[in-house]
Amino acid sequence: MFFARPVAGFFPEVFMSANDLALRFSSAPAEALIGVLPVLEVKEALREEVESDVMDEVWTEHNFEMEAMGEQVDETARLARKFECAAEALGTAIKLALTLPHNEAMQVLNDALNDNPGYGREPAKDA
Repeated sequence: MFFARPVAGFFPEVFMSANDLALRFSSAPAEALIGVLPVLEVKEALREEVESDVMDEVWTEHNFEMEAMGEQVDETARLARKFECAAEALGTAIKLALTLPHNEAMQVLNDALNDNPGYGREPAKDA
């Protein structure tokens, strides 16, 4: 719908058509404002549009990074629980072994090592 009668815009000496005013306050892309609205208004509309796009992209990237960090934290916590359980089992076996005769103590310690493979280093032969 086009209106032939000009309507006063923001500046008293400049008249804008109703269509120009509607375009100014619309959600039309900034490119549609070129040649219709003053350069500063088009520049501001372009800045807002680009700023919005950049912020959306940055926010999306931030969320991906946060999700990846959350997964890393979960994996680290799982590994820490695994180490804690192994340390608890080995510590309990050592405490028990200290109260038993040598042969039984050796069996308890060997069982604890077999139940928790991958923990401990091979002792040096010269020590």
